[in-house]
Amino acid sequence: MQQRMLIALLPAFMKTPRQSTRKRAGLDHVAANALDAPASRPHVAGMDICILGAGVVGLTTAWMLAEAGANVTIVDRQTGPGQEASRGNGAQLSYHFVAPLASPDTLRHLPGLLLQRDGPLRVRPGWDPGFLRWGLGFLAACRPSVVRDTVASQLALAALSRAEMEGLAARLPLRFGFRRAGKLVAYRGAGSFAAARRGADADQQVMTPDECLALEPALRLPAAALSGGVYTASEQVGDCGAFCDGLAAQLRARNSVAWHMGATAAPVLRDGRMVAVQAGGVEIGADAFVLALGAGAAAFARQAGLRLPVYPMKGYSLTLRPRIPASALRHSVTDADRKVVFAPLERDGAALIRVAGVADMVGHDRRLDPARLGAVRRAAEDALDVDWTAEQEPWAGLRPATPTSRPIVGWSRVPGLFLNTGHGALGWTLACGTARLTRDALLPV
Repeated sequence: MQQRMLIALLPAFMKTPRQSTRKRAGLDHVAANALDAPASRPHVAGMDICILGAGVVGLTTAWMLAEAGANVTIVDRQTGPGQEASRGNGAQLSYHFVAPLASPDTLRHLPGLLLQRDGPLRVRPGWDPGFLRWGLGFLAACRPSVVRDTVASQLALAALSRAEMEGLAARLPLRFGFRRAGKLVAYRGAGSFAAARRGADADQQVMTPDECLALEPALRLPAAALSGGVYTASEQVGDCGAFCDGLAAQLRARNSVAWHMGATAAPVLRDGRMVAVQAGGVEIGADAFVLALGAGAAAFARQAGLRLPVYPMKGYSLTLRPRIPASALRHSVTDADRKVVFAPLERDGAALIRVAGVADMVGHDRRLDPARLGAVRRAAEDALDVDWTAEQEPWAGLRPATPTSRPIVGWSRVPGLFLNTGHGALGWTLACGTARLTRDALLPV
């Protein structure tokens, strides 16, 4: 029902003049990468900060704050770090590829995408007013002016995140398969390849189908299946779950970091200010609270009287073993038309391949849907030579998406509550960047 309503509204959004874009998108309270709210900085000296969320965004934020001298408490409903969207994501650190899902091209193809039974995007939220508000914001975010602003902002944030990630990896003994693998985006359709070729920059190499297959011999696709590709040598890969485990171990070694795991947090407000959270029957006070709960951020914010334009977008992955050493993937690969990514990983000296894809708007349903997982498997069968007798590590996770695809980083309207959420499919790529922004806002030099 809701997808039909969105389709019916498409003509109005396609014809409406460009005016008050932020308001029409339902994002009148969102500026660039922060909320429009008065500064709410507590005193810096001896500052106690509570991080809500132990995924990659929460952990990188916790590390940067602890490293800068803050006392940090980490709260998460899971018993271990990085157990949700961070655990089995696509593993690509794609600093050049930050274009939002909302775009004029998506808008043109949206009716067909919404009505496909087994396409890369599936919308089945049930009757959810929150999704309808999000969907209207998404439609408005498809305007070219919004897309241009988003891409510019995301590229700047990605550059910051890359610098911070490389610095973190150099300072700490973390083992998560971090390396520069390069990324090949392969295009099946002539139209999508032509658009990509026009948009390629000086750091990227446009390739013919034969050149794509020579660059990545693990791909089993026939040359006739491709129109071409764009290769970016500087892109990186890494196992986000292993990164979370390693960073959590470093945090546990610091006396200034406390943990409250396996407990769902609820806000405690006094005189309109957030002063504590209730978690597992314990009240945890702090000078400031950083909301990094991923797909759970909107529900927590709602309890504090704040509406966030964050909705879960479910993704799936398999972690596979190549059948023989020669079939191990060397580079990251994205099948642009089928919206599936392939990333080379390594664990205990063994080569692995992470295959991830699909985007389902199905509310907070965390279950593994065999049909959707099957779509990811078919993509792997089509493109790779893998050992299907080995463990496949199926995974599904809810990514916290905003209508524009831009994360929300800044002080909220609730004094004491800082936001670092809404990273969508780019949580792994942008986590270190938004952690740095959060540290600088809470602990200004």
